[in-house]
Amino acid sequence: MIRKEQLRLYAITDTSWLNGASLIDVVENVLKNGATFLQLREKNATHEEIVAKAKAIKPIARKYGVPFVIDDDVQAALEADADGVHIGQSDTDYMTARSILGDNKIIGMTAKTVEQAKEAERLGADYIGTGAVFGSSTKKDAVFMPRERLIEVAGSVNIPVVAIGGIDYDNCGELAGTGIDGIAVVSAIFAADDPGLATKELYLKTGRVFNYHRDFIFDMDGTILDSMPFWRNVSKEYAMQYVDKLPDDFDERTYVMDLDECSAYFRDELGINTDATTMRQTAVDIMTRHYSTDIPAKDGMLELIRREHEAGSDMCIFTSSDRSCVDAALNRLGIADCFNNIFTVYDIPYNKKNPESYKLIAEKMHFKPEDTWVYEDVLHGIESARQGGFKICAVYDEDSKKHWNEICALADEIRDIRND
Repeated sequence: MIRKEQLRLYAITDTSWLNGASLIDVVENVLKNGATFLQLREKNATHEEIVAKAKAIKPIARKYGVPFVIDDDVQAALEADADGVHIGQSDTDYMTARSILGDNKIIGMTAKTVEQAKEAERLGADYIGTGAVFGSSTKKDAVFMPRERLIEVAGSVNIPVVAIGGIDYDNCGELAGTGIDGIAVVSAIFAADDPGLATKELYLKTGRVFNYHRDFIFDMDGTILDSMPFWRNVSKEYAMQYVDKLPDDFDERTYVMDLDECSAYFRDELGINTDATTMRQTAVDIMTRHYSTDIPAKDGMLELIRREHEAGSDMCIFTSSDRSCVDAALNRLGIADCFNNIFTVYDIPYNKKNPESYKLIAEKMHFKPEDTWVYEDVLHGIESARQGGFKICAVYDEDSKKHWNEICALADEIRDIRND
């Protein structure tokens, strides 16, 4: 259930460091800047307070596609519908936690010896946390774990392992080569003057320490940009020049079409005497103005793209939009230099309904499909990428709401940007 890269930067909350700042605001800043896992750990809070905080944090974690667990309090995890729980050796036992939460929730376990690690894996734990590798500023009774034992513990199991205990930006490099998959930090983030900046710096450094190079193929419309309403309106505007009334399913049918398909639909089913070239140029002229001026980015996507660019990830765009629209938007948003290449469906002999399209893009980029993340918002693109053997991150778009459950079932990760 948990992939090792999700433990790359595991953030554990502690409001005692926040000096009155809002936990919710800080959590959003931390997730926006690269934390890959989040644990709510508030030792001095009541059960009711933990549930309330968890319910407030859950949609933020969902927006950034980050797994979110609660420390120890299994009932709070159940009541808040968090992604799971982390339990220590003296907390609720694994079997009880699993019986309460069910098979689909995450259960992480603390394991400080090889025996405890093997038992956690035997029971079915999704990951283990181990340490304290450098002592601890939050747990004064934490027992120091020598490097040799850390290596033994990490090497004794096949499930992901995250190290904890006094880890910060300066010393995390010493954990390279130990076999762990990432670091769990508290004060290194939540005691920082700027938790967001501290998170970003740790994200970049852990990429080097644990050799997390990433390859991406990004869709444009509905994924990077909240542009689908603009495209829907331009299709309506164009069509209404020729017909008095549009079919009830006009939006549903046209929003997944490229311009060639759309012009054929206009001609064959609406009786509009147009051709792909004329329609394309008219639509592109209208939309290029929007891409140049006012189409917004999806929440959190610019931060993701810039962060991955700084981390040395290789990224490209594969889109059904015209290249002039893409260039206009990327230049306005200041992310044009983040991408190694841009491909449109007009550049290759396949559209996104054909898995060969993604395979060809990967070949041109020298990506291995099984190691490449495809960020998409529409079902047919996600189906094709899945058939092509790619990893999928589904990005919620209102125009794909009808298919969202199907999309989620196919995706490896989900970024649900709704604020509800």
